[in-house]
Amino acid sequence: MTDPAEHAPVHPDYPVRTKRLSLRPVRADDLDAIHAHRSLPEVARYLPHEPHTREDTQRTLERMIAGEALAEPGDWLDLAVETESGRVVGEVLLKRDDRAPLTGEIGFAFHPDVHGTGIATEAVTAALDVAFDSFGWHRVTGVCFVENTASAALMRRVGMRHESVSRQDVHRKGSWRHSSRFAVLAADWRRPRPRSADERAVDAAATAFYAAFTRRGGEAVALDGARAVIAPDAVIERVAEDGTVDRMDVEQFLAPRLVLLNGAELTEFTEIEVASTTLVAAGTATRSGEYFKWGVRNGIPFSAWGRKTFRLGNHSGRWLIDSLIWADEPEP
Repeated sequence: MTDPAEHAPVHPDYPVRTKRLSLRPVRADDLDAIHAHRSLPEVARYLPHEPHTREDTQRTLERMIAGEALAEPGDWLDLAVETESGRVVGEVLLKRDDRAPLTGEIGFAFHPDVHGTGIATEAVTAALDVAFDSFGWHRVTGVCFVENTASAALMRRVGMRHESVSRQDVHRKGSWRHSSRFAVLAADWRRPRPRSADERAVDAAATAFYAAFTRRGGEAVALDGARAVIAPDAVIERVAEDGTVDRMDVEQFLAPRLVLLNGAELTEFTEIEVASTTLVAAGTATRSGEYFKWGVRNGIPFSAWGRKTFRLGNHSGRWLIDSLIWADEPEP
């Protein structure tokens, strides 16, 4: 049987054009533009390297230019993302898998200036078109650290499914990091299943709930976002390590957390949902998920995992949390 990978093209027809962008191979004169984002701490935070020096970027650029095609399994193709004005605002990368050549991985990095503009979504969508339509790939994966909520949201936006969380599977910058894996199949890319309006509303309620508990830089927290998505008569339960259940109403749940979040002990706190399943039927929804939280307590960083299950109801067109049960895993 002929291996289909033997006849697959090794690069698309350049440039790859979208409504606002062009994707093309990186060039030597892209040095300043690429260094502009690779040198930023907020970008390098989720990349394998520290913020680049100009010499670092120069060496990276030389490697990129040397690999302008996916000729061999394991090759990387780095495409510059260029706007209509000619500015390079980021990179999209495709890697051909070295074990299954008709599968691959996508990666990306963008200058913070274009966050919130849809540029990243447009560029990553175009790169996935290249992977499936030009290269004929069967499956594309994407991996990010669990804390990298922006990249996770981008991969979900373009239709990639969250498949797994791997705990402490990568050692980066002096510590073991947790990673999330996303993937999309060629069949799903061409015929995606749209999420219903109810599913999107449940997603929004869960996102608002988790986001309400964020505290950065000692700023004040109000928890208004959580109150807005919890029904006034909701029942909330916490499962302790010994299996006992502590039941509380909304204010019994929120009041002590408001004190803790605004106190001097806890100066940084973030909690995110890293995996979830949602079932909507007959005006009710069940949302079960795994969450990861991290912060700084008494000047010492900490992190922990846990699970939450929401029961939501449709209250005159608004999806609200009617009950919540959760269990924290013991902190290491």
